[in-house]
Amino acid sequence: MPDNSAAIVIDIGTTNCKVTCFSCLDATTLGAHKFVTAKQISPQGDVDFDIDALWQEVRQAIAQLNAASPLPVRRISIASFGESGVFLDEHGEILTPMLAWYDRRGEEYLATLSEADSAALYDICGLPLHSNYSAFKMRWLLEHYPLRNRRGLRWLHAPEVLLWRLTGEQRTDITLASRTLCLDVRKGEWSAKAAALLHVPCTAFAPLVQPGEHAGWVSESLCKTLGFSQPVSVTLAGHDHMVGARALQMMPGDILNSTGTTEGILQLDTQPTLDEQAKRDKLANGCYSLANQFTLFASLPVGGFALEWLRNTFRLTDEEIAASLTRGHADYLAGNWLLDDIPVFIPHLRGSGSPYKNRHTRGLFYGLGDTLSIDMLIASVSLGLTMEFANCFACF
Repeated sequence: MPDNSAAIVIDIGTTNCKVTCFSCLDATTLGAHKFVTAKQISPQGDVDFDIDALWQEVRQAIAQLNAASPLPVRRISIASFGESGVFLDEHGEILTPMLAWYDRRGEEYLATLSEADSAALYDICGLPLHSNYSAFKMRWLLEHYPLRNRRGLRWLHAPEVLLWRLTGEQRTDITLASRTLCLDVRKGEWSAKAAALLHVPCTAFAPLVQPGEHAGWVSESLCKTLGFSQPVSVTLAGHDHMVGARALQMMPGDILNSTGTTEGILQLDTQPTLDEQAKRDKLANGCYSLANQFTLFASLPVGGFALEWLRNTFRLTDEEIAASLTRGHADYLAGNWLLDDIPVFIPHLRGSGSPYKNRHTRGLFYGLGDTLSIDMLIASVSLGLTMEFANCFACF
């Protein structure tokens, strides 16, 4: 029988969120909303995602898309960035802010781990030590709120908070679990040993679900609020880079360049890659959205963000940047670029990626002169990103 229903897909991005309604019959777009991902930034530069504001925006978008859809909405699926989450208590009260995945709070705990600890964690989780991972955010929140003596704590990532608010169910998607530094990547289950090494309670983690697996039904009260006249199933789609890989129907051995605020390189395989070379290059393993498949991942902390930084720092418009990129591409193809005229740009605005992953490195412009044009400035940023990508890609 043809599926004459609709699905609403939520994509929680670092910069923007997209909520789109699709026909399940032919995947045509029936409606879409896009809004800036709400953040709270302290005077010290600490960044929290505003999960309450995000929920209100998403709820409003769902209601509007459902009202406008010519087909009945029967499914909601949620994809997201990784790592960021909150602690809830046994009554469902959110106890902490949601630290942005790139926020540096928790970095101080890296120094408490020995080389043996690092090796043990890589063998279990397939991840290099880095404060982006959820466990370091969890430890920082446990120490600063303080929550050490609280019982019944639950940790949920951004899309899982939306799932919980939509359905009342508390579940964790396995692709996001593999970004916590507490998942046994081989077994696909939570690791009490890893959690103990990182001083976080393993009991706080929610039961695991596979991407696309039914995780709950929209509650009866919310169905009325959102205008649904029939039951609506909710699923977690997974970590955004892996969702992109799944949409492309990648096969083991394929490699994806997944670009957004950051830039990620993702290789699909049938087993984790836990050898010494992968460990030295600080490559991150993960559980894929299909059973018995795994990802090998490396990322550049800055991808598209470099253009946002360029726009804000040099007070350029999006139109000026787009026009310059078009001219630069034409000049490159015509052989008109003189490399001596283009400044060197090292795009370490948020540290460096693999193979020399380091949160403490900083960006650099070298070769600026008093005749520097906008086109050469933007060409410099483009080339810097390209060379950084090539360096990272050499790990695969």
